[in-house]
Amino acid sequence: MASHTWEDLESFVRKEACVSPKKAITPESTIETDLGQQGDDADEFMQHFFEAFHLDRGDYDFHRYFLMEGEGILYHLAMKILRKPHSFKRETLTVGMLHRALIDGSWDSQALSRGQPGNYPAD
Repeated sequence: MASHTWEDLESFVRKEACVSPKKAITPESTIETDLGQQGDDADEFMQHFFEAFHLDRGDYDFHRYFLMEGEGILYHLAMKILRKPHSFKRETLTVGMLHRALIDGSWDSQALSRGQPGNYPAD
């Protein structure tokens, strides 16, 4: 298995999320808020991440970290009317978690979540 550095990951993040070289990328940088990856863009970003680094997807689940495109208040109300559980709460995904997955060689949601402040437990 290839060994990937922080610099490899940072280069990938800058290219995929169109992040300026002037903006700092840290392990605490969030994929959604700091990098602006949401909905379909987040899905594509993560697909490219797994492909670029030939990383085992393990138990990765898009819905654990991101809302679907268009999953706003109207969708939420529709789910309530249909009496289906729905929450806007998602676990925060950081660049540090991506880096940890690279070091570990696969995606393990529980292992990656440990030590990440502000994360919600999986529903």
